[in-house]
Amino acid sequence: MGILVYSTEARRKMELSPRMPGRISMYVCGPTVYDSCHIGHARPAVVFDVIRRYLEYSGLIVTFISNVTDIDDKIIARAGELGVSWCFLARRYQDEYERDMAALGVRSPTIRPRATEHIDDMIRLVSGLVEKGNAYVGENGVWFDVSTFRDYGRLSGRSRDGENTEHRVEPGAGKRNPQDFALWKAAKPGEPSWDSPWGPGRPGWHIECSAMSGNYCDFQLDIHGGGADLAFPHHENELAQSEAFTGRRFVRHWLHNGFITVGNDGGDGGEKMGKSRGNAFRLEDAFRLASPAALRLWILGTHYRMPLFYRPGFPPQAENALNRIYACLEESARAIGNGPGPEDGGDSGIERRFREAMDDDFNTPQALAVVHEAVGRLNAAVRERAPAGRIRRDRNGLMGLLGVLGLPLERQATGGRDRSAFIDLLVALRSEARTAKNFPLSDRIRDGLGKLGVELNDRGNESTWIEK
Repeated sequence: MGILVYSTEARRKMELSPRMPGRISMYVCGPTVYDSCHIGHARPAVVFDVIRRYLEYSGLIVTFISNVTDIDDKIIARAGELGVSWCFLARRYQDEYERDMAALGVRSPTIRPRATEHIDDMIRLVSGLVEKGNAYVGENGVWFDVSTFRDYGRLSGRSRDGENTEHRVEPGAGKRNPQDFALWKAAKPGEPSWDSPWGPGRPGWHIECSAMSGNYCDFQLDIHGGGADLAFPHHENELAQSEAFTGRRFVRHWLHNGFITVGNDGGDGGEKMGKSRGNAFRLEDAFRLASPAALRLWILGTHYRMPLFYRPGFPPQAENALNRIYACLEESARAIGNGPGPEDGGDSGIERRFREAMDDDFNTPQALAVVHEAVGRLNAAVRERAPAGRIRRDRNGLMGLLGVLGLPLERQATGGRDRSAFIDLLVALRSEARTAKNFPLSDRIRDGLGKLGVELNDRGNESTWIEK
């Protein structure tokens, strides 16, 4: 038996079956960059990073694609609130997202496409759907006709006869049916737009991921992942438009991670974390309370499909567990010295049990139990003054498992966003200098930030920044 994964579409575990032997194509929906990241964004990033790492550990070659939605209603609205251009805002928050992910140990994807880099691909896809009769032109854009796709609802289990009530914005006029969704939105005054066969406009949210995955993987993905909130309508709509366009299966395995919920206890009273709910806990604040590695360990301590409960005040257990791991690595390093040497050739069985856990739908809680067992064995070997070869073997084995889970091999401090906080402080000081008409100091701070690779955008006495 190979690696078992829980398929959202099949509603059961099934063996992972790549389209091409030895290779995996994997697409995970990335952020919409209109604000700072919160720990709800961290969970899918960490989960699918570990899945990618384990697939590579298992000998597979992984093409990992994770997009950035850099044009969207939320981006346009937030840019208007702040008085900056939508592209400046998107670039700033993409940079911030990437800094946060790097602090968490999330590896950069093989490909990170931006939606605005693939407008032509989206137009070709929409044109094809119109030509095939799966889409129609309405008074304010182009719509996908859900009634033309027989299998609509296959992923989420929802009937296409039910009204699609989950939208990022209220549905506009021009739809034939309530369930139909926007592929292309006609331009509104003051909003960004691109030329198209249907007049100036911009893409709908759902078409973006289909066009980008289609461009890089020919609309054939082994794994498509994201949060459970994306299964409907986003992924359901992706599936419909992609398969209507190609006439073949779009995704072999749909994987979805559970929500992070917030409340005062772990019962049913918790609610999903989200910016729109006003309960989002920013990563910038989380990194002040615990190291990024502790946050990563906390996420992996719950199976990825299960809800993960966050209680205000970061749980100390993850940091304590990490300290135990690092103390073990430090003590074992002292026991064997710094010089190279042979490993004992025996087999402790640790790697086999770790693989068994991860082969069962990436069961990271069980895999972490194996890691803690490995720590206990290594501590015992050091206490008993076991041969250096055995200590070296067990230590290297432990470090290998930590690498698969993306946990650093050395202690981290809190404050993973120190650079960002430092830049924010300098920008605030410059704004105060400009208000006081201390222009020499203002110019000096601006020039210094420029040397650090920071670009400023001034509007009145307020400034925003991005890293070049």
